[in-house]
Amino acid sequence: MAEGLEKFSFTAPRHDADAEFTVKRSRFIGSVRTVLSAEEAANKIKDFPNIYPKANHHCWAYRAGLGQPLEHCSDAGEPAGTAGRPILGALKRHGFENTLIVVTRYFGGIKLGVRGLIEAYGEAAEMAADAAGTVEMEFCSALEISCGYDYSKTLATTLHKLGFSDERQKTDYGEDVNIGLEVPFSMKDEISPILNEMKARGFLKKLAWGKEKLVREKH
Repeated sequence: MAEGLEKFSFTAPRHDADAEFTVKRSRFIGSVRTVLSAEEAANKIKDFPNIYPKANHHCWAYRAGLGQPLEHCSDAGEPAGTAGRPILGALKRHGFENTLIVVTRYFGGIKLGVRGLIEAYGEAAEMAADAAGTVEMEFCSALEISCGYDYSKTLATTLHKLGFSDERQKTDYGEDVNIGLEVPFSMKDEISPILNEMKARGFLKKLAWGKEKLVREKH
């Protein structure tokens, strides 16, 4: 499989979301963020004390990676097992990968007990996950191709047959016809031999794949 990935798509939050509620004067704020690596998750976790500087706890969990994502969670000073695991449970129930949930707590002066904390952190995570919604995302590669005007119709027909509508092509008409595409990793093995053959036969003047992994909503 391309790039050594076990699969090419994953379930993610449709958008970042925050949700909050209060129980026994303690305020809980659940925050959902998309992250593509453990490093990115760690950096975003570090932001929360700045976002909510007077909060008592910033508990979190994330799942990063594909196929068998890396899972990690933290109670961040709350009693062991009362915060991180309930947050991680919400991530799993929603099927989220490459996702971080942080639950921030402002202590209201009344202790909730172990069961109360588990329920509160789990509910805050669930509320934020529900607010975020879900979407299927996929990894893509940028592709730049060009041809002379005499071969432009042939290229257009080929791309349409491969499933690239005009809306999925960024076309520039200059000295040559230049087309930019975002090709899902799942299609690279199909499209590469066809375009390589066109390049070898002189139909294409340029065939260049981008090195950066792009993440886009799945078509």
